[in-house]
Amino acid sequence: MSRHSLFLLAIVVLAIGIRVTYNITGERPHLITGTPELAYNIVANGHWFAYNARASEVLNALNAQRHIDPASVDYASLDRNGRWYPEILDTVGEVVVIAGVWTIAGSDSYIDVRILQGVVNGVLALLVYWIAIQLFARRRTALLAAALYAVYPPIAWGTSVLYNDTWAVDFTIAIVALYCVIMKSNRRWRWLIVCGLLTGIGAYFRPQVLVLAPVLAVAAVPTIGWRRALRTGLVTTLVALLVLVPWTVRNYNDFHAFVPARTGLWQTMLEGLHEVPSRFGEPFTEGRIIEEVHRARPALMVETPAWDSYLKHYFIQAVEQHPLSYLLVLAHRVAKATIWAHENLWMHRGAGAVLDYKGGLPALIVNRPLVVLEYALQPAVFLLAMLGLGLTWRRWRKQNMFLAAVILAVFVPYLAMHVEERYLLPAFFAYFIWIALGVDLCVERLRERARGRSARARVWPTRPSRTHA
Repeated sequence: MSRHSLFLLAIVVLAIGIRVTYNITGERPHLITGTPELAYNIVANGHWFAYNARASEVLNALNAQRHIDPASVDYASLDRNGRWYPEILDTVGEVVVIAGVWTIAGSDSYIDVRILQGVVNGVLALLVYWIAIQLFARRRTALLAAALYAVYPPIAWGTSVLYNDTWAVDFTIAIVALYCVIMKSNRRWRWLIVCGLLTGIGAYFRPQVLVLAPVLAVAAVPTIGWRRALRTGLVTTLVALLVLVPWTVRNYNDFHAFVPARTGLWQTMLEGLHEVPSRFGEPFTEGRIIEEVHRARPALMVETPAWDSYLKHYFIQAVEQHPLSYLLVLAHRVAKATIWAHENLWMHRGAGAVLDYKGGLPALIVNRPLVVLEYALQPAVFLLAMLGLGLTWRRWRKQNMFLAAVILAVFVPYLAMHVEERYLLPAFFAYFIWIALGVDLCVERLRERARGRSARARVWPTRPSRTHA
């Protein structure tokens, strides 16, 4: 095995090791959805994509106090006289993964699923390497990009959460890798179908991956021409939508509404109006939304398509009354998606005070360096990536446009709805490639200058100094 291959193998082992260590030794993360409960209902009760309202009430109260595994819950008593309802708010891809792992392992512990997520996400370092090689044909750039992906803490920590965030990273990288194959392969139709199938499956985890296919097709126009790019975008999108047909039919049968993926759009947009202090009045928290909707429409069920559709007029009315406040919210989202991204849950404790720290920023750096790291890591990644992009834009314009399209496809849907740092992680591998490319280019130029000085020294040797008697 060559030294280069050994480096790549070491990077993959490092990536898996960091993620598995996070999952085994780290604190148990807070559950942000009822996804594990839905998986348990499949394995134990045969209720596919349905939740027990009675069990949800008890489990939400318990999870608010501490993290619990299903193995420690007496589900039999909760399932008796349960109130079962079809689920449409949560994405179902993660539910199937958890149910499958529990069925194979014969247990209902979270650790098996979390280790699987860590291993899969760690192996994706190979695809980060491969994407960089396909775009720029520079091994040092590809190795460094894969290494940055391997050690980046927020992505590694995300594998410990039983939700779709880590799978969104995996599917985004895999889809981009397939697009690199499509642009260079002679067997395009085969890979177009594979890419469409992968995109459709990914939409069961994170519906926003559907945006990738058409956006990447547009970005590929300078490379493959507009006819082929149009065909690529249409075929992959069509195949992906066909994959969603069974779920769409199920939703129509259960809710009598056209919902290809999931509901909750308008509730998310309504809650997102209060990301910054504004004139929208009292924040639209989940409790307030439930109270106001039930006051006007008592018969509406929470988290159904009819419920979410009813919230649409609340959002439109709020924006019409305060359009400037909404523009302020959008500006804040742009900042939060770029220079002000600072996810801190990967430190297992959340960030401390920065601006109000006694003694100012110098004292904070000395006394609490980890707090500074929490706030500085993600903005530093963005700034270094933009620096790498600036240094390499003219030399690799088409390739950089392709990576920029990936970032836009990930960011733009959330800029319209609501921004959390975990939503942005699928695009960070493009940042790592830009950083690695910038570093590689700087090293190359430094070596060229060193060789130039060495060559001039050989051509013009130093004149010996005269000695005086």
